[in-house]
Amino acid sequence: MLRLDLDVYSTVSDALGYAWADRMVVAAGRRIRDVLGPEVPLARLEGASFAALLLDRTAEETHAVAERLRAESSDPYPVEKLSVEANAMVGYACTNVAGDDGNPPDVDALLQRADVAVRATRGGEEVRGYVPSMGQIFLRRFQLVTQFRQALEDGQVSVHYQPKVSLPDKNVVGVEALVRWVHPEFGRVNPDEFVPAVEATGLVGVLTSFVLDQALDRVRRWLDEGIEISVAVNLSVRSLADEDFAHQVADALARHGVPARLLTFEITESAVMADPQRALPILGELHDLGIELAVDDFGTGYSSLAYLRRLPVDQVKIDKSFVFGMSSDLGDLAVVRSIVELGHSLGLSVVAEGVEDDSSRDQLEAMGCDVAQGYLISRPLAEDRLEAWLVARTARSSGHRDETVLTLLT
Repeated sequence: MLRLDLDVYSTVSDALGYAWADRMVVAAGRRIRDVLGPEVPLARLEGASFAALLLDRTAEETHAVAERLRAESSDPYPVEKLSVEANAMVGYACTNVAGDDGNPPDVDALLQRADVAVRATRGGEEVRGYVPSMGQIFLRRFQLVTQFRQALEDGQVSVHYQPKVSLPDKNVVGVEALVRWVHPEFGRVNPDEFVPAVEATGLVGVLTSFVLDQALDRVRRWLDEGIEISVAVNLSVRSLADEDFAHQVADALARHGVPARLLTFEITESAVMADPQRALPILGELHDLGIELAVDDFGTGYSSLAYLRRLPVDQVKIDKSFVFGMSSDLGDLAVVRSIVELGHSLGLSVVAEGVEDDSSRDQLEAMGCDVAQGYLISRPLAEDRLEAWLVARTARSSGHRDETVLTLLT
């Protein structure tokens, strides 16, 4: 069983309409049919996803067919006077791989395995054959999703904080809230693994509410000590599709007694671009509340400049990949300098993440970058360790409004 997914369908339907997207599907179907021949059963599953059943083929022969399908389906598609780039991923499953009961899989099981294999292609390879270990990966994913709510209640999930320091005065101006999960069976689970799983199953609202409440509680306790430190929380694309989200945030701010200006939401360009018609009004409501908005991973999106003018944002965060290479790559250095200048020309503050050495910090300071974040300052810390870090690494003084200012010790 072969499954082929063409990843351009939703993009074309959003930009040109469903009629053009369907024409692309028809064109892709013709290419697939040309490779497979007229006798092979072929079906469109959904969107631009296809399945084909090959008979009397070895695993090697199946892989060769899959490679041909991927190559033919990935060629650009002519749309009017445009040439639309496409990328195809192919997964396949063979009957010679027995199931858990020792018997060959039936058609439904084959289709499910081919689906697992095509999902595994997102790790880099564009053609993958199913192996039993893939099933274990998705079983683990299923366990993480189903156990997540209980993990919150049991205290397995916590919030760590990574400090942000202003340049050049080295005052601690904020922290980024980052979720962590220590699973009783799997140990420390990487957020890159469990957060997308939680998002995909509609539990992201539960996760966001948890992180937001923890973060605002921490800010409130700082305020009680006379310290003003803002907290940044990452927003999911699903939160930007929730029309009631701004109201929920306003309630959380009121419940904790935290001024909106001490809360920052970090959003990625891809999250906004997933559905800009829905996301932009919600961002506007958050901005009207007085919440700071920051564009995360800036510089990695293909239309950052166009969207930056439309977004009601206050900050841009330079992606750490550029900061890492800044000392050794003139191209990365030029990108960082350009982002700093662009941000300032639009009246935005600029935050550099991934600052890991003195040289990078000094270069950023010379460019006029406003805030630095990274391992040079501190790794993300659990709340108790953050308090210990603040005591050991900062000096306290009075600010303009008699608030306590924490300045990083050198």
